[in-house]
Amino acid sequence: MFAPRVCFVDVETTGSSPARERVTEIGVVTVDIDGDQFRVSEWSSLVNPGVPIPSEIQWLTGITNEMVRDAPRFPDLAEPLFDRLHDAVFVAHSARFDYGFLKAEFERVGLPWKAATLCTVRLSRLLYPDRGPHTLDAIVARFGLEGEQRHRALGDARVLWRWLQVLYERHPRREIDAAIERVLARPSTPPALPPHALDEIPNAPGVYLFFGANAHPIYIGKSVDLRTRVANHFANDHASGADLRLSQEVQRVEWEETAGEIGALLREAELVKTRLPAHNIALRRRMNQVFFTLDDAGRPRFIRAADAMLDNLHDYHGPFGSRAGARRFLVELARENGLCLKTMKLEGRARGKAAQAPCFNYQLKRCLGACVGVESVPSHRARAADLLAARRIAPWPHAGAIAIVEANAERFREDLHVFDRWCWLGTVKSLDAAHDLARGAPREFEADAYRIARDALARAAAGRLQLVPLG
Repeated sequence: MFAPRVCFVDVETTGSSPARERVTEIGVVTVDIDGDQFRVSEWSSLVNPGVPIPSEIQWLTGITNEMVRDAPRFPDLAEPLFDRLHDAVFVAHSARFDYGFLKAEFERVGLPWKAATLCTVRLSRLLYPDRGPHTLDAIVARFGLEGEQRHRALGDARVLWRWLQVLYERHPRREIDAAIERVLARPSTPPALPPHALDEIPNAPGVYLFFGANAHPIYIGKSVDLRTRVANHFANDHASGADLRLSQEVQRVEWEETAGEIGALLREAELVKTRLPAHNIALRRRMNQVFFTLDDAGRPRFIRAADAMLDNLHDYHGPFGSRAGARRFLVELARENGLCLKTMKLEGRARGKAAQAPCFNYQLKRCLGACVGVESVPSHRARAADLLAARRIAPWPHAGAIAIVEANAERFREDLHVFDRWCWLGTVKSLDAAHDLARGAPREFEADAYRIARDALARAAAGRLQLVPLG
């Protein structure tokens, strides 16, 4: 086993916020290891939270207000529980949740508790990246761990201990120990950041903001696992010079959860556009992207992507990061496919006799001769259009606005991302709110939202996301 003392823990609560809600039940399976010998003990207790338990929580856990009325309050349990958890690795499913609640309860009674935490969600993702979801219900079904009372603290703690035993039976011990060590690894903290600033960041999708000495963010990022991604910025070996500079500057971290990757991508693009963080150079450069169309002679006509007519988006090619970037793309396309830079007005202007001369590529046998009449202009334009078809904006495939439903069962969260003609109208929590957006939200094309929407629609077409037409 990876540690001499391990506590598998589950808590039931009145809600999701450790600051506002309270614990209603605690279950602990303690495993003390001596060589190859395990000594297992169990402890559990209902807890009087001192506040009413919401009806939906009663339905989920089966713990009612009547059941906890005569139960001990947390201060009555704090010292024996503290002793039980002391010097143990704390193992829980979505460990930040259980750990956060117990840490808040201990702080209220004046006990400064902290522990190394092993999140079994992260361990499952690491060992089985292609076998989601990683909810406890899914793990129970996948590994045949039925027989425990689910959504009760001791039953769920027992499931975690049984699952770890199964992992050691099915995999080489070195493989499991290495995976656990990786999940347990704790990053170094930047010098200006409080020592426990990363403790409350969840292992969940979302966006994060780094702040320096003032209220303006210096960097904005996104991830499907916020805590791991933020921690990676501050790893001791500093994979990049940019991470090293961030580590030296950052003094505060904020984050926002999303249901999944699509929401994180959309929110990151929105925040970078509105907050203009100094270190997001690549994303900021994409804010003024361009399209082009081909005129009757096959010459590109450039336009800012944000100025394009939404009903005619399929007439445009792009988006490109800048006009210069689009020109470089066209010059390379011409060189590889015999297009004429002179006909496309991409070669320097010539006067007098030089204006009648072949283009430079024709002299190098890289042009099929549109500049000297060997290839007709209509034929040249048709070839250019065919070569550029892959960069043409796809037609909007729906009659109106749609909502992409992104659900996260592990975090009890669902987001509806509303799109119309490749424009992101916003993200909401309900279908009624999605219809309101579809009716009244302004439409503005943004290149990042277009790419995200195309990927989301592809996932929906493959059955991996739900799509709801909004009329």
